[in-house]
Amino acid sequence: MYLCGPRHACTCENNTYTGMAMNCEGRGDMRLSEICSDISSKGYASVVLRAGRNNLGNLKALDLKGCENLTELYLNFNQISIIEENTFQDFHQLVTLDISQNLLPVYSGNWNASVLPNTLKTLKLHGCQNILLLNVSLPDFDDQKNLSCLTIDGYPNVLFNFSKITHLSFSGLNFQSYCNLSRIDNNTFSHLRSLKVLNISACGIISITAGAFEHLHGLQVLDLSYNRQLGIKSFANITYGLQFSRIGFLNISFVYNTFGIGTKVTVSDLCYFWNTTVEDLDISGNRIEIIETNALILIPTSLKTIRMDMNKFTFGPYLLQLGCASNLQTAVGSFLNYAFNPIIYTAEHLKDFARHTADTGDNSCPYCNVSFLKERAKSSAQECRYYEPDVYTIYIDSQIPVSMQQIIFNDGNFIYDLDIEFDFKPFDNSIQLMDISGNIFKSFTGYYGPLPRLEIMKMSRCSIKTIGQNTLNYTSLKVLELSHNELGSQMADQYRSNIFNMLPSLQYLDLSSNGITVLFNSTFEMLVSLVHLDVSNNNIERFEIRINTLCNLLALNLSVNSIHTLSTDIQHQLESNEKNNSTFLVDLQDNSLSYDCDNEEFLHWLLKHKNNMFGFDNYKFFISGKNVLNAQEFCDDVGNLAARCKSYTAVIVICCIVLATFISLVTGGVIYKNRWKLRYFMYMSKKRYFGYRRLPDYTVIENYKYDAFISYSEDKIRFIRDEFLPRVETEHVSLCLHQRDFLAGNAISDNIIQAIDSSRKTVVILSNSFLKSKWCMYEFNMARMESIYSRGDSVSLVIVMIEQVPHSAMPLEMVRWIQDNNYIEYSTDNEGNALFWDKLHNVISSV
Repeated sequence: MYLCGPRHACTCENNTYTGMAMNCEGRGDMRLSEICSDISSKGYASVVLRAGRNNLGNLKALDLKGCENLTELYLNFNQISIIEENTFQDFHQLVTLDISQNLLPVYSGNWNASVLPNTLKTLKLHGCQNILLLNVSLPDFDDQKNLSCLTIDGYPNVLFNFSKITHLSFSGLNFQSYCNLSRIDNNTFSHLRSLKVLNISACGIISITAGAFEHLHGLQVLDLSYNRQLGIKSFANITYGLQFSRIGFLNISFVYNTFGIGTKVTVSDLCYFWNTTVEDLDISGNRIEIIETNALILIPTSLKTIRMDMNKFTFGPYLLQLGCASNLQTAVGSFLNYAFNPIIYTAEHLKDFARHTADTGDNSCPYCNVSFLKERAKSSAQECRYYEPDVYTIYIDSQIPVSMQQIIFNDGNFIYDLDIEFDFKPFDNSIQLMDISGNIFKSFTGYYGPLPRLEIMKMSRCSIKTIGQNTLNYTSLKVLELSHNELGSQMADQYRSNIFNMLPSLQYLDLSSNGITVLFNSTFEMLVSLVHLDVSNNNIERFEIRINTLCNLLALNLSVNSIHTLSTDIQHQLESNEKNNSTFLVDLQDNSLSYDCDNEEFLHWLLKHKNNMFGFDNYKFFISGKNVLNAQEFCDDVGNLAARCKSYTAVIVICCIVLATFISLVTGGVIYKNRWKLRYFMYMSKKRYFGYRRLPDYTVIENYKYDAFISYSEDKIRFIRDEFLPRVETEHVSLCLHQRDFLAGNAISDNIIQAIDSSRKTVVILSNSFLKSKWCMYEFNMARMESIYSRGDSVSLVIVMIEQVPHSAMPLEMVRWIQDNNYIEYSTDNEGNALFWDKLHNVISSV
């Protein structure tokens, strides 16, 4: 599309098939001659010109000079009252002319339609009379040999003698048009033998006789909508005449008062309907509440589509007879239980709610008898049954039409918890699309199926908070729309989020506007056929789902979230999918994309694939603080980011390694140096704060149970038994030996600590084998810690050197202890041996 025309005030568009289309509507100060002169200079073989609402005034031949190649001309709302005789004489390819909403005296009897080109196929003349005429005369279109489509105003008591017209519209819905055909009888359209399409909507029709349409054998489309006084009771008369036509589409929507009482469709209303060829029926806006039992048996087998928006259906036995519409493929029931704006009441023509429709003739129906209904039900589909009218308790499952493919009941103000199991019968049904969006189903945890051919399910705007783990069990489903629900809490629960595991054929999933903050790795991993994923308008900060199984994913809408980056797994999978299929597309608009060194790899990937980023020019990149880069600034600067990040990276890594090594060495040295102290304090803390378990015969520590705990290696057991015990342990001296006095079942370390803690002294029988024993050294160090930190000035550790042990073999702690404290050396000669035992006895007995 581009600017064109005089002073470039119009817009033009070139088309391979229609040439040029020029739109100059509503330019105000533009003359038609200027437009035609500009068109002539372009030299197009065919042109479509829209020049309505320009106040052009009367049409003269010179005004259209240069526009002879027009194929379509629209001059509505131009105050045209006169068209000169030779205005269109050189127009040989004009097929569509719209001169509606002007001041032409079309219905005065003085207007000559011969001024129009005889090439016309479509002519619009409605709204061309600004005063109400008492004597109306329609123009003669005999010279219009090719005219087939006519839009004109509808006046009562006029003979419509348009024998060649195939498409005729009197619709009062057209702006500023007029139609008042209050009563339609058998003669009203009797001369329209070629008619295929008839639009008499909003014509104030009150009654229609039974034979009004019986002469229209070629009629295919009939629009009777918005005749508010007509009512459903006229349906029998309407369909009587349509039995003899080729009717395909019948529109009787809004033929009832908007605020009237509820409507009941009876068997007699549908008396002749079964014998028509209607394929598409619109009964919207008629406040239908109930359908009489067995009325649906009279649904014609030709019916494929029914529209019943804005009605108020209630439950009744008729629901069990839905299967009678055996060939019905599409059922549309949007905005059921709709609450109309009360302001409409003041503007609506009909306000008498209780008013009955005018007499429509003999209401006796030859097809309403029981025998006919039973026979027709029997000969119809297997799912169609006859029920006795006075039976209201029927325990038979309802059947949906076997050919039903589309069920659309959106915005119906249904408020249910879908938490039961419901079987769609027949099981081998044909349902492919189900739209129940705009209702309130907070819980969707039941099972509704089987739906073996379901491909599209729409449940947006349903306030759904919970979906069952096995609810979405539709193996053929390709499109699932769940936007504008409340699934955020369930998606954040790892044990309830895997609700898509039974959708192997799903290609499109919409979860936008669900308050989602968290998505787990496994949430989408079973959607192996997924192509398009939409999680926009949520509050997702980390998008790290596992997509290695999503080999077909090519479209990812993540806009309006809080995402900082995309993982390398997602990047690589999208690239891999692009190689195997077509170009991938990601939308990251209105996110918090981080522009820093930690995100460097993703930023370079983003730049590389910026053509794959939907709306890339609107991306924003956030630096630390409040600084923000736009897309252009990002592209200019991202090349310098690597150098800045590289210089800092080396320094940071080296410093971290050095610091970590230094801290490790210092910490390790301190711990090693104080390892025994730490062990001792750990056990003492355990005892003090956690109730260290005492031995069964434990006494108060200040009284000491033992005079000495003897620590020795196993190879000195003979020395202990044969010499030590007989000489030291007496009635007044009690010794503790690990082989004799340790409590079985306790940890060795616990027994050692308890023995040291319960003894006044700890006597170490030092030998070379003692130094090699782990537990002996443990006893020495624990006794050393006890002597230093718990016994005050008293030395509780006594070392007995039973054999020569070089200092080089001793650990540093033992050497220092021997240097700082006296020890007793064992001797084998008589005098030295006696002195040894005497010293040992005195040390053990001393306080």
